[in-house]
Amino acid sequence: MSRLTELLRQVRKADAQLGTDLEAEVAALTKRRTFGLVFEQHQPEAVELPGRVVRRGDKVRVLPPRGGCPYVLCQAIFSSGTS
Repeated sequence: MSRLTELLRQVRKADAQLGTDLEAEVAALTKRRTFGLVFEQHQPEAVELPGRVVRRGDKVRVLPPRGGCPYVLCQAIFSSGTS
């Protein structure tokens, strides 16, 4: 932002009204949006909550039995060689 503020300062020296108007618009933008290194805020697709009790309406992921492999993976591995 320092480069932008420096440019706004130069514009204000050349044309005071234009510089003031641009600074007001930049101030409005910086209130709504953060600049610089920004990590977008989002809702995660899946969160593991091992101690939480499953309730009606919860979306759950059914895991294969321990030691087994997922059905799709097993089907892809074992069906490709045996036709």
